[in-house]
Amino acid sequence: MSGIGTRIVKVKRFLTRILLGAMCGWSAPALADLPVYEDSGEIAEFVNGIVNESVNANTLFASQEAIATGRFTQRQNSQPDKDYTTIRLPGEFVFGEIPDTVRPFAEANVALLRTTAGFDPPDGNGEADFTVTSLFALSGGGGAFIKLSDSVTLEPSASLTYSHIKNRYNFNNAYSQTYLQQYEGDLFNWSMDVFTYAPSLKLLYQRDLGIGVLNYQIGYTYLFNDTLSDDSSVIDVNSSTGLSSNRIDILIPASVTINTTTLFVRPMFQWNNISGNAVAGLGLRDLYEVGADFVGKMLESDSFISTVTVGASYVTGDSFEGYHLGAGCTF
Repeated sequence: MSGIGTRIVKVKRFLTRILLGAMCGWSAPALADLPVYEDSGEIAEFVNGIVNESVNANTLFASQEAIATGRFTQRQNSQPDKDYTTIRLPGEFVFGEIPDTVRPFAEANVALLRTTAGFDPPDGNGEADFTVTSLFALSGGGGAFIKLSDSVTLEPSASLTYSHIKNRYNFNNAYSQTYLQQYEGDLFNWSMDVFTYAPSLKLLYQRDLGIGVLNYQIGYTYLFNDTLSDDSSVIDVNSSTGLSSNRIDILIPASVTINTTTLFVRPMFQWNNISGNAVAGLGLRDLYEVGADFVGKMLESDSFISTVTVGASYVTGDSFEGYHLGAGCTF
């Protein structure tokens, strides 16, 4: 291969590495197996796939209880760590009374996500590049609690989410200014609006153990993502991601009542398995979470709010860890 051809391949490999790391967090070993494209159309098609994976990872972060308000770090080989900061504010209104066989509910969420990463130039000369990807999301949906027996409840639901995603990339060294800045507006420094449809099905089992109430939940959610609009000529999001979850917790009375609120402690463990496009976007399949919630139940039957929950947990996965702070209320 000629010197010019070798340089083109090197630039395209580095371009792919930057995009994967900046938006998806793929590790260095995976990059060695990536194909090298000589045609610009093939590069655009491949990068579009990378962006789809990133969007799936971002919408997963912003829309699911598995990853809510907190800060998370993903270690990257030979590059600075990537950080995620999320804020998610959920709300739920349940209709009907507890003894009812079917209880419809409505839910809404507001979410913010900020992802930051840095990248050293391959020639080692100059300051590292820095990139920020931010997301703002609004979602609404509904479903129903369907009591199958005294201890088993089925929960089908669906939600719609609007997300605005923006990527900002600083070209801080001669290498990126020469070889990467030409893609600005298409592969770097773009914004898009994404629509996400997420049907979900959960099965809940509950049993009184005397010392507290055991709750086990198994569920599956599928996220379909489509572009509403974007300012890039090569990016078009049309992809999907699945999330299966297993959660076990026990609601234990704290023997404390404040005014008209009874307090409970709820230790929990959850395992989440990710499938689809977000697997590559996050660079992992499994997330494990352990923590506890404090739950306040209102004693007054005419209270507008029925329960308030706050809690914290530790989340870990392959090269990924952080903490999750949760808060929510049921009306």
